[in-house]
Amino acid sequence: MTKNDLYKESFKTLVLEDIENDNYIGEGNPNANILILGKESTNINLSELEMGEKNFNSWTKIIKNDKQVSDIKMFEDNPLFPWKGQKYGIRREAGKITGEHGTAPTWFFYQLLIDMILKKPLKTLNDFIDFHEYCFHSELNQINAKRSDLIPKEFEIKRIESIKKREKLLFTHPFYQGFQIVIIACGHYSKKYNFDIENTFKVKWQGSTIDTSKGNWFNIHYNLPNESPKIVIHTRQFSNGISKILIKEIAEECRNFMDKNNIQL
Repeated sequence: MTKNDLYKESFKTLVLEDIENDNYIGEGNPNANILILGKESTNINLSELEMGEKNFNSWTKIIKNDKQVSDIKMFEDNPLFPWKGQKYGIRREAGKITGEHGTAPTWFFYQLLIDMILKKPLKTLNDFIDFHEYCFHSELNQINAKRSDLIPKEFEIKRIESIKKREKLLFTHPFYQGFQIVIIACGHYSKKYNFDIENTFKVKWQGSTIDTSKGNWFNIHYNLPNESPKIVIHTRQFSNGISKILIKEIAEECRNFMDKNNIQL
């Protein structure tokens, strides 16, 4: 590809023309066909505005300087491949350090999901995580917290405003609309804060919740008539306690959708 052709046009337009510089865009591969949306970032060292500005400025620099995933150094905090070099093990579990060079539980399970969707060999403790090469992920809410319930009560109005702004002004952009596989791993967050999955992504819920075990469930949405093929799966947060059976079933639904619509990732 030639200079400035490394990234899809909708992403370049989003970053260079259509977005305010305090919006958190996301991390991973913008050219991927899988989008994962979580609740919020756990980077409590940055305010929501600092996180947005840092992310926006990094993407702007990457696009203007023609950066690729292969250019990113180990452990460099970069949105193309944040903290590249972390290994496939949960770094901290129940307050204990279980793997010095491991990753967070959410990323650990994102990796498992991506490997299962792509039918890649499952990783071991000695392997590096690489799911950022195959998906793009962002958050419904731009306010950071270690856990959702730790966001101060006085920030509740700001959280609601953040979710609504991102729902109406960010996720409706052609870049986010272009993903054919969307995983919204936010639990009941969408219902509590009235995040309209169907209207935002132009899909229709299939009418029943699939339960795999206690606390592990998912809902399937498909594209509306005359819209491009798309599957949106709404499920619980990817954190400690999530069932690997749930992840496997979600991956199988994505695979079936891909096969039915002749989609290659």
